[in-house]
Amino acid sequence: MESYKEIVAIILAVATAFFYLIWFFVPPIRLVWRCLSTQENLPLLNTLKACYDSAWPFNPAMFRRQMRLWLELRLLHPKPCREPKWFLDPRTKRYQLRYDDAAFSHELAEWKRSTRAKFGALKIEDREPVIEVVDVFRLNNESTKDGIKQYLLAVSQLRLALDEQAPFLCSVKIEHGFLLPLNLLAGPMSRFADDWDPIISSYDRMAGRAFSPQQMAIFNLWLLWGASVPICSCDQWGGPVTLQYGFGDENNSVRVRVRDERKEQLLAELRKAVAGRNSGAHPALHVSITGRLWPPGSFFLGEICGAQQELLNPDREAFIIEYEGHSVIGNPASSRLFYTGYVWALFVVGRELKPGMDQVRQEPWLHVIPFFEHGNFVDESCYEMAKLQLVLKVINFVKSSGHLEADPGLAPLRLWYVCALDDSGCGRDIEVVPRGKTIRSILEELLSESEHRPLKKRIITDDRGYGQLLSGCHLSRVVSGLFDTIAEEGGAQAAGRARRGP
Repeated sequence: MESYKEIVAIILAVATAFFYLIWFFVPPIRLVWRCLSTQENLPLLNTLKACYDSAWPFNPAMFRRQMRLWLELRLLHPKPCREPKWFLDPRTKRYQLRYDDAAFSHELAEWKRSTRAKFGALKIEDREPVIEVVDVFRLNNESTKDGIKQYLLAVSQLRLALDEQAPFLCSVKIEHGFLLPLNLLAGPMSRFADDWDPIISSYDRMAGRAFSPQQMAIFNLWLLWGASVPICSCDQWGGPVTLQYGFGDENNSVRVRVRDERKEQLLAELRKAVAGRNSGAHPALHVSITGRLWPPGSFFLGEICGAQQELLNPDREAFIIEYEGHSVIGNPASSRLFYTGYVWALFVVGRELKPGMDQVRQEPWLHVIPFFEHGNFVDESCYEMAKLQLVLKVINFVKSSGHLEADPGLAPLRLWYVCALDDSGCGRDIEVVPRGKTIRSILEELLSESEHRPLKKRIITDDRGYGQLLSGCHLSRVVSGLFDTIAEEGGAQAAGRARRGP
């Protein structure tokens, strides 16, 4: 009888241990396997390596955290690859591919040291390390963005974090970039298949209903190559907002979510930076930034301001950075900085009669025309040049528009100014007002000159009637409405073809 009880006790102990092992240790292993399976057919060796690197100390909670750290480092701080590089051969005077083994060995040693230090911080100090990346190119790399989405999805589905929609375990520090009070409307440079194909496919039928093919083409170009709108002080921007943080160009940017006192502190710091310099460049802070990567679907309605509600759609963004802190990067007084984007102004286009609000509200993209100039935001002389070129482009378009009319008997076209990069157009000031002349004021000055005065009746700059519909505070909804309409019309056409048969 005693031996029977001992056997039962042993079986129960083994079963408990097995359950314990399955419950606490298998989900992290499944996490690594799932994430690696997107890159490898049979990721057995790398999964075993992750387990080996994470095995000590033998603690279920620590094992989970180390396995997540292993994956996050693989995504954002990958092991260097030994690759050939081009070198000029002084003997042959030609470039040749060679391996630089000394440079690779140094890079590999630095990577191993950094990786050991991060695992040591987690194991010994029981704190999540910060993962450093040089700039947002690492985060916006297509394979990295796909890996981030797969990882965040797997962490959520395997319930490896307390939050149902789990963020990264570690914070990420981006060493170099510009923080601006702007919102990128679409950012589809990295979404060619998702955004470009619908726009191209629908262009024929849209151009047939639009004011003109030229108007529709210009609007599509402005949208598809990405434009940013200013963050305004009106109610549409109340609550948490995402600021733009990028390197090189606005289309190579990420969204940084800030709220409450941190939002006010950052906006105040941007205003202070504008007030403390004579430069008329667009407001920007040259900073390194630290934050945690969250999936967009983790935020509830109300946790993003009304003007940016499209960010709650996880199909639009791979991740959003929850702001934790930043450090200003000092620059010599004489240094020139480089961060580019569209300098733009938006107009409603019509003829003798002003287009009605109901007409424009129904399909605004058929009635608006944006003019834009690609320029360097953060260098004053380059920014001022881009604004002047933009205004001259508006004037020359109206001046020469008669040569583009399909019917010469049509009344001359007219433009009604709505908003611009430096003016939300809703009637309220933008949160961070740049120094220098606005795009609108430059346009009004040139129209007052004798050479261009006859065009004042055709370029109307003092009409705010479209502000509540087409201001920068509402343009994200206009963009979403365009893609929804294209999808609905495309679906209706497909259904019609199916009913007609082959």
